Amino acid sequence: MNTLKIERFRFQSLKNVEFTLVVPHIIEISEKYPCVLQHLEKRLESVKAFLPELGKIEAQERKWQDAKQLDEYERLRDSYVNTLIRTERTYSRVAVPGYEEASAKLTALFDKHGRDIADDRNTAETQRLYNLAEDIERTAGMADALAALALTPVYNAMKEANIRFDELWQKRNAELSAIEHVDSKTIRAACVKAINAMYDGIEYWAAENEDVAEWRQLIAEFSQLGNYYNQQIKARTTRRKNRESGEDDLLIEPKTE
Repeated sequence: MNTLKIERFRFQSLKNVEFTLVVPHIIEISEKYPCVLQHLEKRLESVKAFLPELGKIEAQERKWQDAKQLDEYERLRDSYVNTLIRTERTYSRVAVPGYEEASAKLTALFDKHGRDIADDRNTAETQRLYNLAEDIERTAGMADALAALALTPVYNAMKEANIRFDELWQKRNAELSAIEHVDSKTIRAACVKAINAMYDGIEYWAAENEDVAEWRQLIAEFSQLGNYYNQQIKARTTRRKNRESGEDDLLIEPKTE
């Protein structure tokens, strides 16, 4: 009776970027064993045929990662400029001895540039923040005014976040046209089907050749991989249940022996 079975794991539980890493790993393991190349070459080639599509999925995932980073820079620059505006409003409403001049400079600044900067469209906000920074740096006494109100670090952080947002926005727009949208769900399902067909073939040939150590070693290596991901997926599920917010960490790809 055949007891040589590969410990499998739920490919559906992997994130797209994880999936694009594990499939090449499976191919790498398979190609180490002559028995696979001799008896299951066509099934292995069926899996390898998905590598170009997995490359497109990986590129698409990078696009979404850039979008998340853009959102973070957008949130940061909004927060910093709104901090400057809130401070200006506070000091303009309540006269604080020794800070009148600094407060007046800040009020004049936002009377000129507006207090709705963070509500503007992305590209418009970027330019308005550049204009604001340019005005601050060319206006005599403005640096001292910011320092007097302890706003220099906030201003520097706002300027840096705006620069980073603009750079990533330009980079992403340049790359978007070159990235082909792909149906990752359909590609993954077909790829998993091919992998399972190869696994089934390995188990079949192992049953027919139980005395061949090579098949046993191959199944042991794939089972080790399956056990690793089953443990990682289980741990990630536990972490998700134990925290209220935050994204799951990516599973660490095991090293190939």
